[in-house]
Amino acid sequence: MKIGNTTVISFINLKGGVGKTTSAVNVAATLARREIKSGEKSKPASVLLIDLDPQSNASLTLLNKEQYAEIDNKNKTLYQLFENEISRDDDSETFDLGDIRVTPIEGLNLDLLPSSLKLIDIQDKLVGYHRYYLSATDILFNALNKLKNPEGKAYTHIIFDCPPSLGLITLNALSLSRYFIVPTLLDAYSHWGLDKIVERVDRLKRCKASCEVELLGVLYSKVDTKATIENNKWDSEFQKWVPEFDAWLSKNIAKSKNSIIFKSRIKSADIIRKAEADNRPLIEYHPSDSSLRNQQKDHQVEWENLVTEILERIENRK
Repeated sequence: MKIGNTTVISFINLKGGVGKTTSAVNVAATLARREIKSGEKSKPASVLLIDLDPQSNASLTLLNKEQYAEIDNKNKTLYQLFENEISRDDDSETFDLGDIRVTPIEGLNLDLLPSSLKLIDIQDKLVGYHRYYLSATDILFNALNKLKNPEGKAYTHIIFDCPPSLGLITLNALSLSRYFIVPTLLDAYSHWGLDKIVERVDRLKRCKASCEVELLGVLYSKVDTKATIENNKWDSEFQKWVPEFDAWLSKNIAKSKNSIIFKSRIKSADIIRKAEADNRPLIEYHPSDSSLRNQQKDHQVEWENLVTEILERIENRK
């Protein structure tokens, strides 16, 4: 299921605290500073970040509490899209996502569709949703097809920060995504949900012929560089997961010669928390302290390397 030539990527993990939101936000922001190949030419990236997680951490990373409270109180969040779709009659207009879109950082080609804690209530309502022309997993696709960037052009990339679940809201994102990325920790527990994600994606693709989503890679996030022995141990556990699901992987990443695990790793770093406290992605965080500036530059290199690897993997799949 495609939205023009836009590349759509979902970030998903069933376990919280694995750096999923941090990854989605910083990949989106780093992409937004890139020039993207378009045929033989290049053009500035135009990125839309969609916060589907009711915890709204991606929204709160880019908006201060006062901005977010005002948006949420006025129902200018994705909650309104789903609530409107559930309650409207067939003759009414569908919800215009342009009404809730915000551009949180001036000069950065990054727009945001914010989330709301109220999305928790939507999940149960969607189970009983039925419309003759539209399924519960196609609500976002239907709305996004009508959305252009503020300049009236298509976005080059859409990034989803999915909830830590495999409910209908997440399936809305996966249904229209071309790729999904699984951020995870190098620990004893974080890889356990991978098989469940694989099973659900496989079922979605079997039931929905228009769904083309495939695994782009597993990202090691919040890596503790001092725990070398432990990192190697849990890396080997992740590597064992690959042959276990070899049949599925061969069908879903057949064109790729890369490991399912990204070479790029994102280290645990206090500078990320400082940037988030300032309501900024790292690439847009410019502290006055020289020591912090050096930390920002060093850590941003990791995000730049990851985005380069993501773009290379996408190019190799074509």
